Amino acid sequence: MSQPKIKTFKKDISSDEMVKTLQEDGCFIFEDFLSNNEVNDIESDLDPFIEATMRSNTNFGGFKTTRTGALMARSPNCRKLAINKRIMSLVKSFLGPYANTFQLHVTQVIRVLPGEKAQMAHRDRWAWSQLQLPANEEPRVNPVLAKIMTEIEPQLNFMLAITDFNEENGATLVAPGSHKSADDAQLPDESFVPAEMSRGSMLVFSGSILHGAGSNTSNKDRIGLNIDYSLGWLRQEDNQYLSCPPELAKDFDPKLQALLGYAVAGPSLGYFTPPLPAGEDLTAPQYALKNTLS
Repeated sequence: MSQPKIKTFKKDISSDEMVKTLQEDGCFIFEDFLSNNEVNDIESDLDPFIEATMRSNTNFGGFKTTRTGALMARSPNCRKLAINKRIMSLVKSFLGPYANTFQLHVTQVIRVLPGEKAQMAHRDRWAWSQLQLPANEEPRVNPVLAKIMTEIEPQLNFMLAITDFNEENGATLVAPGSHKSADDAQLPDESFVPAEMSRGSMLVFSGSILHGAGSNTSNKDRIGLNIDYSLGWLRQEDNQYLSCPPELAKDFDPKLQALLGYAVAGPSLGYFTPPLPAGEDLTAPQYALKNTLS
């Protein structure tokens, strides 16, 4: 059995070809999606926050990994990336069969420090199907939600390489095609390949693909920037309303405001009633942004 490969595309690839690859493999790499200068600009925005971020302290999160969130609040250049036309076209094409609207699900910089062990393989869609149990019990999966999640595709992820990704520094390990396997499937190690890519390239993968950060056996950090999208009718993993409250979001591009959740999703999801004064009942959430100007 030959080891699977992650397909790599240039920027001129069509959305149809990208969607086809996601449907077949569950992942691909967008080579040189951003220039070196564009990555520098993002780093300039985020370096102070990354350096100040505490390490994770769980077996799943790692003990030599940091996760820096609230990227939309902290980085003007990340805001531009979140509404990039190529990205949004792919989000709409891939997630379009399952929703009328889409939203930002997670925005996060993941820094894997030297000496970190490989992360447990997982599917990001499990965020919607695990039951919260006491700390001394293993998480178990809600069977109804798990079944629903296997019948739809709830999420699409974009990981930008801030540093080069290679096997030695903990490049994300991905199992191409694993989105078609059962939730309880135990895949052999040879099913997983490191998403090796140069700085400025981007790993694109579905919420159903099995993946996890690799072990960092090098002497340098491995840094990736995640901007992930989900269906507009699902709960976001990253609470965007608290990360980007109205006083911050009021000046954002309207397209980004809608992705954060300052828009009605579907006929009546997410409307807003200001508690005071009386009278402004059942309004669009954009009212919260306008109200901060008074």
